[in-house]
Amino acid sequence: MGNVWDILNNYSGSILLGLFAAGLIAVLGIVLTRLISSLGAVQESPGFLPMLAIGGVISLILVLTIVATIFSILGITNKTQAMGLPEGSIRAVIALSLIVLFAILSVFLYRGVSGGGPLYTIQHLSDDERAKFLSDRPTIRDIHAVVALDANKEPIKNASGKLLYDISYRGSNPVGDDFAKQLLVLLGTLMTAITSFYLGAGTAQSAASTSQAAASSHPAPTVSVVSPTVHSIATGGAVIHLQVTGTNLNIITRVKIARAGVEVAARNVASNPTSVTCDVDVSAATTPPGGAAWDVVVEDGASISVRLPGALTINA
Repeated sequence: MGNVWDILNNYSGSILLGLFAAGLIAVLGIVLTRLISSLGAVQESPGFLPMLAIGGVISLILVLTIVATIFSILGITNKTQAMGLPEGSIRAVIALSLIVLFAILSVFLYRGVSGGGPLYTIQHLSDDERAKFLSDRPTIRDIHAVVALDANKEPIKNASGKLLYDISYRGSNPVGDDFAKQLLVLLGTLMTAITSFYLGAGTAQSAASTSQAAASSHPAPTVSVVSPTVHSIATGGAVIHLQVTGTNLNIITRVKIARAGVEVAARNVASNPTSVTCDVDVSAATTPPGGAAWDVVVEDGASISVRLPGALTINA
């Protein structure tokens, strides 16, 4: 008895999981059997098809609930997401449900539009009247002409002994047709919007993950010293051959010096992991000598910028 109790304690999660799986298979089998047996009612019940679509979505949500319960038992739920399912699962369910609803309701609306309006019947027409009626109305739908029968199922004849006919046809329903068309356009727009949102959210999330991965693979650069720290235009010339020393500088593509809102971009920028070299053109007009020292700024051309304040002094 003790061994049995130990087995139940050790494998209770697996046992519950098996019971859930068996119950899920049984429920799905019953639902599928009912749906298949009810397909014959589509022709007789116009509201069956929309109810079938809505019932399918509800069944899908119930299945997701069972899956979330199984995930909870196994301890693999994601508590930050809806229903504890993997990220993006609910967005995918909404998008797929809307696509399925659009497909089913489109078929339903088409059947309603193609079926026409109410059924009309004209009784006891002679052969000539029947022929004239048909020739005068070549566009009417679902027209049927049958021999008129009395209560005893015997053909009815006119005074001259010729057979009489009953004609049935469907009239037009422009209001219903317009409503079906507008509803179909609305459903198509809604499906496009939701699907685009789902795909766009996935793309944005993928781009953000890629950006974070790229940022983590490239540590932030640091700048320690520059050389030279003092430059004289009179003795050193109009070009400063500047070298910036630091770490993780291989991503740097731009260098500039800045002071009091004035910026001068460097040229011939070359970088490696430990240093950046460049040429800075200086003159009395662009870089007035004297005053406060200039900041040296290195950038990667995107979002990374490192500034070394007061690193360079320019004299006349």
